Amino acid sequence: MRLPHLAPALVTLLLAPAARADDPPSVEHQPVLCSVPEKPISLCAAISDEGTVTAARVYFRPEGEIYYSFVNMTFTGLRYCGILPAPREGRAKTIEYYVQAIDDAFQPTRTSTFRLAVQPEGVCEFPPTIEKDDARARAIKVFGTNRRQGGKLDDAFVATGVTFVPVR
Repeated sequence: MRLPHLAPALVTLLLAPAARADDPPSVEHQPVLCSVPEKPISLCAAISDEGTVTAARVYFRPEGEIYYSFVNMTFTGLRYCGILPAPREGRAKTIEYYVQAIDDAFQPTRTSTFRLAVQPEGVCEFPPTIEKDDARARAIKVFGTNRRQGGKLDDAFVATGVTFVPVR
């Protein structure tokens, strides 16, 4: 089809497939490469959808563990952010994580799995945002994903102020 009277960029836009309401959400996240022990980690992502984003979560586990746990992400006005419990010094060397979003049509999407090295302060060149609000850092709610995880947070993380919700 030839549309000579329209600018080439507009022709491309008009002929491009439209996003459908049943497409999964879009998740854009800049991976975090390292963090410091004993500090809660704030991870954020830009999540959008043609409909409504009904769930946004960060799934995480110490490297080598079988089961993931997750924290819900909340919309901050620009992005969705979730706070992971602080990794324990000497217990967690690397944390594996990914971000998942689900829309109102139950369409899920997730990022790749990323590896976050736990390094001493000063060694980690570009640490993630550390949660500085004490109230928020002590109100982290972690959800288990399997009954075999038991009833408490993995020992690789600081449990002070963290509520763990096991699978029943």
